[in-house]
Amino acid sequence: MKSKNKIMDSFEQFISERVSILRNRIIQITGFRSDFVDTKSIDVELDDNVIRINCINNEGAYNLLSSVVYKRKMNQKRRLENENKNSEVSSKLA
Repeated sequence: MKSKNKIMDSFEQFISERVSILRNRIIQITGFRSDFVDTKSIDVELDDNVIRINCINNEGAYNLLSSVVYKRKMNQKRRLENENKNSEVSSKLA
């Protein structure tokens, strides 16, 4: 299902790709509000197993990225639950 927000669709597609650099890494998204910095920015830090996305004075981007990652986790959880149910049914039939 395509949303009206093209950026969210693009990010969601990017993190769902099997060849994505995000595939086996933990994604941490943080939002910062600072009175000392007037501009909005998004900084990305790559470590061995962690990707940190820091949204500075950019609450909209933080909410957008957080919701995409949350949605991805829920989809993975549902897929695992379905796989477990299917394997239980298969083992009962065997």
